[in-house]
Amino acid sequence: MNPSDVNPQMVTLARQARGLTQTELADRIAAGQATISKIEAGVAPVSSKEFERLATALDYPPHFFTKHERIHGPGIDELYHRKRQKVSAATLHKVYANAAIRQMNIEVLLRSWDTMEDDFPSFPIDEFDANPEKIARTLRALWQLPPGPIYSMTKVIEDAGGLIIPCDFETRHIDGFSRHSANMPPLFYLNRNLLPDRWRWTLAHELGHIVMHSASEPHEQMEREANLFAGEFLTPTQEIKPQLLNLSFHKLAGLKRHWKVAMQALLMRAHHLGLITDRRRRHMFMQLSKAGYRLREPPELDPPAEPPELLPKIVKWHREQLDYSDADLCHTLGLNDSDLQYWYPSGKPHLRIVN
Repeated sequence: MNPSDVNPQMVTLARQARGLTQTELADRIAAGQATISKIEAGVAPVSSKEFERLATALDYPPHFFTKHERIHGPGIDELYHRKRQKVSAATLHKVYANAAIRQMNIEVLLRSWDTMEDDFPSFPIDEFDANPEKIARTLRALWQLPPGPIYSMTKVIEDAGGLIIPCDFETRHIDGFSRHSANMPPLFYLNRNLLPDRWRWTLAHELGHIVMHSASEPHEQMEREANLFAGEFLTPTQEIKPQLLNLSFHKLAGLKRHWKVAMQALLMRAHHLGLITDRRRRHMFMQLSKAGYRLREPPELDPPAEPPELLPKIVKWHREQLDYSDADLCHTLGLNDSDLQYWYPSGKPHLRIVN
């Protein structure tokens, strides 16, 4: 493969996906940081020896670096996510680089998957009186969801054509984020370590962003709006309001079992609906903290896990119906076997190499 075909952006993407600085990568290929800087800036050619060392150090097949697909970065809603301010720039670079690579993979896989259509409407919030809850009710009606709890948020998203991608973000400060690019279904990147109730809430929250904010101007209330959407989508006011009267911890536990929503979220819902005072809310949260439930509510109250099925189904279809071997998939997606088995497991035993 000709080193002159190297796309400098792919070098940067691979380096960030491996969590390396320019200096660390330079040390791995026995070069100076200036060399890496110039390669990534596209102002210096890559020699054959440097190309070979880069591919080895970053552990990607050589042809990965010659791809020229568009690289997708963070969306508007991610810029206003307060929790992400607690995450280091290096961690964010790694998370977003891996998300970009996953999106490239999915774009390739969908070329041979003819049944992919999405049913996600665009409901700009300004057209709904800036009312996220009205949008949530409208979407439930549009998708003809039955009254009561959402049986499976994963199934709701996948039935509409969205793809859910479990990820290791290496931090608890990122629950998830979503992307909706032209000619692609919405992608929902979720922290694979989320508890089931948090998984459901995060999907509903990100669904709010996809539906309300994809065509909206950015603003600082986007996170609040997505949370209001999630609350109404998962626990419709008309049904949940009578059940939130005279709240106690015993009652919260029963409501969590029924609605599959965290006790803390139900408590905030009661406050938002004007059913408890600020003082009562603070007191109940203090009691939750004393019981150790702020970070981990009782496991026996957890709803069932909702693992994604659509993306594994697409990969399995390539393996079984199109007769792709793992080597074929590695070549097609530009991955090594370790990454392939970690992201798109075949069911065969494997070892994960951590860089």
